[in-house]
Amino acid sequence: MFRRLAFATLVGALIAGTTALSAHDEYRIIGVISRVTATALDVKQTKDGKTVAMKIDSATVVTRDKKKVERSEMKAGLNVVVDASGDSLADLTVLEVRLVPAPTRQ
Repeated sequence: MFRRLAFATLVGALIAGTTALSAHDEYRIIGVISRVTATALDVKQTKDGKTVAMKIDSATVVTRDKKKVERSEMKAGLNVVVDASGDSLADLTVLEVRLVPAPTRQ
C-alpha cells in the first residue's frame, strides 16, 4: 500500500512540475536590434515600432542562414526574428535569434 501511495505521489509531482514548466507562452518578435548586451536584447518591432526588451541566457542560440553563429554577430541595426518564451511581452527570455536580411520594399 505504501509503495502505491509513494508512486502516485511521485507521478503527481512530475505531472505538476511539467505543467508549470510549460506554462510559458511562446512569442515571435520581428524587427531591428536597437540594443544588445551580454544579458539583454532590445528589438524595435517592425509591425508597430514598439521596442521589446528581452533577457538572454546561456541557452540562447544565434543563427544566420540556419547555421549557428557567435553572439558577437548581434549588433544594433540588424534585422532579426526572435523566438522567446515568457508570461508576457514584459517578461521574455530569448530562445533563438535569427539574423535575417533586410526586407525589400515593393
